[in-house]
Amino acid sequence: MNSFRKTQIRAYTRRKSTPDNIYWKKLEFPVTVKEFTAIDFIDICPSLPHNIAVTSGPKVDIYYGGTTEVVSTMSRFQRLAYGARFRHDGHLLLAGSEEGQVRLFRQKQLLRIFKGHVSPTHRVDFVRGLPQITTFSDDKTAIVWDLTDENKICTLSGHTDYIRAGLASPRSPHMVLTGGYDHSVRLWDTRTATAVMTVDHGSPVEGLVCFPSGGVVVSAGGTEVRVWDTVSGRMLSRLSQHHKTITCVGLASDGKRLLSGSLDRRIKVYDVDTYSVVHTLDYPAPVLSLAVAPGDSTVIVGMISSGSGLLSFQHRHHQETPTQDTKKNVQKAPRKTIPDDIIMLPGDVVAKHDAQEKLASYDNCLRKFHYSRALDDVMRKFRTRKTPDESVAVLHELIRRRGIRSAVAGRNSSKLMPLLDFIVKHIHIPAYSQVLMDVSKVLIDVYGDSLDERPELVKYFHSLKHKLANEIAIGREYVSLVGALQMFLTASRPNIPASDSSLEHLTATSSVCNADLQRALQPSVSTQSAEALVVDVSL
Repeated sequence: MNSFRKTQIRAYTRRKSTPDNIYWKKLEFPVTVKEFTAIDFIDICPSLPHNIAVTSGPKVDIYYGGTTEVVSTMSRFQRLAYGARFRHDGHLLLAGSEEGQVRLFRQKQLLRIFKGHVSPTHRVDFVRGLPQITTFSDDKTAIVWDLTDENKICTLSGHTDYIRAGLASPRSPHMVLTGGYDHSVRLWDTRTATAVMTVDHGSPVEGLVCFPSGGVVVSAGGTEVRVWDTVSGRMLSRLSQHHKTITCVGLASDGKRLLSGSLDRRIKVYDVDTYSVVHTLDYPAPVLSLAVAPGDSTVIVGMISSGSGLLSFQHRHHQETPTQDTKKNVQKAPRKTIPDDIIMLPGDVVAKHDAQEKLASYDNCLRKFHYSRALDDVMRKFRTRKTPDESVAVLHELIRRRGIRSAVAGRNSSKLMPLLDFIVKHIHIPAYSQVLMDVSKVLIDVYGDSLDERPELVKYFHSLKHKLANEIAIGREYVSLVGALQMFLTASRPNIPASDSSLEHLTATSSVCNADLQRALQPSVSTQSAEALVVDVSL
């Protein structure tokens, strides 16, 4: 027993968990609320209990903080409502509308109606430190209003297309940021009604967020997120991690994390120190809006699906129950092996007992040379789904022992189907392909002449043929791509020797091209011997 060597499991698909992955995975399973129209905007009250304002259709719903319970609804809108925001103390709520009017609420009571825009007003905001508000409209203007008498203080004109993003500076009460469909982001001084900074985002701007310091602003639009220095107007970083339009941005973790939501159904979480992606949240529908409660206690996401809206609430586990902590921390006390009546003398030595290591069930079968039983054990559904590494490792061990043929021989169709299904599902993975191809060759040798008697197995061989044909096509495309890149690099550097401008040399010496890129530019392992396995199986 002690001389038996356990099967070595290579964890091909496992990835090391980072602190950010662990942190964001502590969010509970999402609770989804369905709305009749798309979720336009989500805002969270800065003061306790952190109520949530959700703008959808011709109404604004107020959800109680930390729950999915609607405590009040503002429905004093003739048409669609847009961009409802809380004031910094949480006492007032401001919302735009499709007809251009802006409404001010206190709880359910309508206090003010600001009339001045001639087109839909999509975004509104309170000016911190002053009794003023600012509104952003499709009429290509932004207006600063006096909150007390509904009069205009100034009109900010300069955009040549719709203004769909805007906010007041969190630091200076006289600074306003706007983002328009003319691709520009502008910083305005409301005292002179002039733009003190204008930058080009490169795409229609869908969202803006400003860091608490007020010195850095983030714009989102197209497939890019850009970070700007508001003092110099210099672009600090450009992030392109989505493949569809980015619709919203936000801050989390007290400004230490940046979030971007997109129509590709993903929310990317960035570290603001390096602007690298640290986590990705997946959702079932295109993302239109997002908000994160203080302390990251709740993540609220608005989506659109088949013309209707979906609202997702994900709450965080704050603390685990004491019972769970106790179960995790309590360790079993070592078993006492020395009787109480034994007197230990100074020169006595206690020999330690080495506990026998428990073997897995498939290792017990391999130790007894029961190869067919070992194969049956690793082809069970719970193993092939959760731990495919173990299944591949046992197949590799059977090949090394030259017992794979005896393990697969003499099986009926019901025992062959799990193995064939596993091969078809995983043969395209480069880490598994070589082992699974060797097993496929053995299956074809053993059962190739008896397929007429087993018509239920033919579909698996057809699927295997299709998978391998796709792998061959992908491998040929990779080879063509490598050749095209080689020709491009050689032509772009005519004075450099061919050996120095080769793709292998550049990928080995460049700090930008890492090991993942080098592997990606090479044909997959499965394509090297895939052609030998493409068998014409006919019904």
